[in-house]
Amino acid sequence: MEKRRGASISVKMIATSTLLILTIVALFGILNIVNTSRIFDEQSSRQRDLYVSSLQKRGSVQTKDLVQASRNAIVQNDYTTLQNFVPDIANGDPEVAYVFVAGPDGTVIAHSDKKQLARPMTDAVSKEMFAAKDAATKEVTTSTGKQYVFSRPVIEDNKRQGTVVLAYSLQLLENTLRKLDSDKEAAFQAAWVRTALVGLFFVLVGTALAIFQGLRISRPIKMLAWRADQIARGDLETRVEISSGDEIGMLGENFNYMADRLLILMRETAEKATLEKELEVARTIQETLVPPNDPVERSYMKLAGYFLPASVCGGDWWTVHDMPDGRILVVIGDVTGHGVPSAMITAAAKAACDVVRATEGDKLTVTRLLEVMNRAIFESAKRKFVMTCFASILDPVRRTITYANAGHNFPYLYRPGSADGNDFQVLMSRGNRLGDLEESTYAEKSHALSAGDVLVWYTDGIVECENDRGEEYGEKRFRAAIRRAADLDPVAMRESVVGAAGAFFGDRQRKDDITLVFARIKP
Repeated sequence: MEKRRGASISVKMIATSTLLILTIVALFGILNIVNTSRIFDEQSSRQRDLYVSSLQKRGSVQTKDLVQASRNAIVQNDYTTLQNFVPDIANGDPEVAYVFVAGPDGTVIAHSDKKQLARPMTDAVSKEMFAAKDAATKEVTTSTGKQYVFSRPVIEDNKRQGTVVLAYSLQLLENTLRKLDSDKEAAFQAAWVRTALVGLFFVLVGTALAIFQGLRISRPIKMLAWRADQIARGDLETRVEISSGDEIGMLGENFNYMADRLLILMRETAEKATLEKELEVARTIQETLVPPNDPVERSYMKLAGYFLPASVCGGDWWTVHDMPDGRILVVIGDVTGHGVPSAMITAAAKAACDVVRATEGDKLTVTRLLEVMNRAIFESAKRKFVMTCFASILDPVRRTITYANAGHNFPYLYRPGSADGNDFQVLMSRGNRLGDLEESTYAEKSHALSAGDVLVWYTDGIVECENDRGEEYGEKRFRAAIRRAADLDPVAMRESVVGAAGAFFGDRQRKDDITLVFARIKP
């Protein structure tokens, strides 16, 4: 083997140590700057949020008061009273940009700027706020700066008699934020100066220590490298002479141990490759247990699912089947843990589901299905594993969903524009997990469905997985993602909700499987 030429190990150790110190100091400075920036940014964000929140409360209260004060004057055509007190609102509050009251035809009947009296509204913002059927709020940017505009209709005898519009200037907020930016720049400069002084001290001390240690350590390492070269050439009988009990002596022992372990490691590598191939086959088999990502569309509903295991094999499972009488069976389950053992339990659950579905036909009920699956998992897992499961049947004729639950997360029924204001509902039902007790029984419930309803089945992986800061995604973020995507097609809804969760998780490894099923009821 050709002898390599280059800098000695002592020189490399000194150079590397010095470079490492410089890197650490630089990283410390960068982190200091980033942290300073984050603190100021968070302060700016909090300042804006508090200001906007306060402004929204003031705007809501003040427009309500203005509606009350304007109603009688508008009904009685007493515009003089309005024209007297409306300008006082703007004059008494420096943050009010303008305020006006418009009649039912859009003509301004009272304005903080008297030049606008008896004129129709011309700007787009005023027209938009006038067109709102209920109280509205909008942030706009004008030539004079940003504004928050509030509007509220004046209703009398169930008729719209006029509209009140109130605009607040955000100039005070902008001035405060500019002051924070100026303080931020000053803090940056101070942080760089402190970092430079501390860094210079550590570089000088660290370089001196690196020179001393590099010269002391390099001599025994050179001897160790020569012996290691003999082993690398195939002379496994060569052994390193150990003369110290420190890390270099430990390194010598490891070199001596290396020759004895070579053959064993080669066999272990071959076995590991075989195991990885078998796991890949197991994953391929498991993928056949759940439906593909293609949507399922019928005359009365459209459905799309999503399955992502946390490891090579997962413990989540879901399925959808057409029943002979036109109903649709949707089942979702989650085995404790994940990996190959959990995947085997999902295979047992899938087999039991297919058997009972084939034998029962149109007579299949969700309670019968869960009872058979419970017995199968109890016999297969011997209580070492259990499975939560939610079984449901959608009936296109009765427009209902019939369901039973075995300890699973309650699916969501999202009904936009619900009359009672409760757009989110849960299909609540309780029961023992599959495999807990041999003789478990389950209760059946039904819920009426309407055109436009969105059904979401899910496992707990999406709400319990965490981001890099250790924060769980949680039910609140999950429901918000569903609400944002509720008007989309189920496939697009799936992509939107999964994308929102993925943005929250970032690159952190998922600690549990994630399974989602979205369905929309057609008219």
